[in-house]
Amino acid sequence: MTELGSADTVYTSSAYRTIDVGSLMRTGHPDIAEGDEHIVSVVRGMRARLGRPLRVLDVGSGSGDLSLLLVRALPDTAVIANDIAANPLAQARDKLAPYPTASVSFERFEDYSGEVDVVVSWGTHHHLSHDYLKHVAEILSPDGVLIIGDEFCPEYLSDTDQKRLAQSEEIEVVDGYLFDSAADVESYRSTGRVPDWNEGLEQARRLALWHWYKFVIDFAVAHEAWTVVMAELAICRDDLETGNADEHKTSPYLLERELELNGFSVVERAVIGDRPVELSSFVLYTCRPPAVPDVRTGA
Repeated sequence: MTELGSADTVYTSSAYRTIDVGSLMRTGHPDIAEGDEHIVSVVRGMRARLGRPLRVLDVGSGSGDLSLLLVRALPDTAVIANDIAANPLAQARDKLAPYPTASVSFERFEDYSGEVDVVVSWGTHHHLSHDYLKHVAEILSPDGVLIIGDEFCPEYLSDTDQKRLAQSEEIEVVDGYLFDSAADVESYRSTGRVPDWNEGLEQARRLALWHWYKFVIDFAVAHEAWTVVMAELAICRDDLETGNADEHKTSPYLLERELELNGFSVVERAVIGDRPVELSSFVLYTCRPPAVPDVRTGA
């Protein structure tokens, strides 16, 4: 799955150079802190099950709040905070400096090498080109897991849409439009015309997002988290812009289909927050990577 384009965001803008957006979001935004707790619990359980220290890569770690929670909960586990945005990475480096098993990686995730036991992608999926899942499979240890969760667009795909996507072997986002056919992509690129089904999906996505962002911003106002209010207003604007690849949330089902197409198996699906579907955005998946064939048997 690919996304195109680039733009300045609240996570890279100089206006936020001295503001720890990641920490503020954990008090002024619903469900993020609860998601942190779930991830720490999953990693702690894996450490106990394997009976050895782990290597954990926190992809898109931002200012390092989750990485800090992990290294505090599991002092013998190596935690690598990975991001490319200079502002939050500098904040992460300061937070993790007192912990000898923690480190910060400035390189693009796609360039990261070295085996790890856990890849955490928390709130990062919609910021990356979705073929990064292939690299996740390449660096995970044989016993490793991917813990992936995001602030999704609340589910907007109908049962009919999901059945259609379930039969597709190719899913791609081009200029913000979801395609499940290489022929349709080629036609769109040559003519600029968006088929009715694809246009309808995008309108459904934007409507679902509008309801979600109103809830999030009201939550921040109620908590007097005005920096979060300002940040979310900017993020909402970006997300409603169809072709904005830096902020383009899609549905939980779409991630599930992407995981399936990339050979991952979901062993746990946890919805964060007890609310109606239209106000349920955060879902966390614990996944096993594709099975590696036995070179002796080919199985």
